[in-house]
Amino acid sequence: MRCIFCKNDSTNSKSVEHIIPESLGNISHILEKGIVCDGCNNYFARKVEKKVLEKPYFKNVRHRNFITTKKGRLVPDKTLFPHKDGGWADVWLDKSGIIFDSKDNHIINLIKEGKINKLILPIISHPDENDYDVSRFIAKAALEFLTFRIKEDIDWIDEIISKPELDPIRDWARFGKGNFWKYHQRRIYSEETRFTDPIHHPEPYEILHEMDILYTEDKVMYFILVIMGIEFAINLAHSETDYYLEWLNNNNNASPVRRYSERMIMKNRI
Repeated sequence: MRCIFCKNDSTNSKSVEHIIPESLGNISHILEKGIVCDGCNNYFARKVEKKVLEKPYFKNVRHRNFITTKKGRLVPDKTLFPHKDGGWADVWLDKSGIIFDSKDNHIINLIKEGKINKLILPIISHPDENDYDVSRFIAKAALEFLTFRIKEDIDWIDEIISKPELDPIRDWARFGKGNFWKYHQRRIYSEETRFTDPIHHPEPYEILHEMDILYTEDKVMYFILVIMGIEFAINLAHSETDYYLEWLNNNNNASPVRRYSERMIMKNRI
């Protein structure tokens, strides 16, 4: 067995690979041990995924949606308590209330004294576009999801490893090698949106992330990833998005990840 990124022997690797980090709610899109070697797995976790998760948008969206870390811990973020003796403080949110750090006892006391009765939670609505770390993260996920789709067929996995057309995006994801790899970004539904599918899942449900492969009529392959309603699209062979924009124009801007039977419903926040 060889790693799909470095192509080195990975027979003795001990760790599975999460295509999307557990800290973004992924418990189902997982590659078995050895498809990504321990060295590449650890590198992505420390040098790519960690940087993405700590970016203002991803930290903020995890914070306000109660998405915990891999170890089940809540994510803190800056919150403003408007008072001359208040100010900014790191707080943790859960469905039952607000958790403070012990160093912010002065704010807790102001709340107890009735001097603070409101807070301001900044909302970051979307990630920065054309981000170096996000591009490498999507490129990593693209190659892994392509493998995930055919993970039962070792011959096809070998084909992915050996295919020279995939080497540029492989090198960009693993080593940051080459020029910036373009991707397309847009919001396709809000964080409050819930879904129902009369055929597959009639009860309302939330989607933290979803993904698919789009193969256009021009024989161009794109990986489509949606995280909390933000859609990312990346070409697996070349750094371009023109053919995807053309596909969107010809398909009424519908996302390739949407099932025909799926319907959006809105959830009112309290």
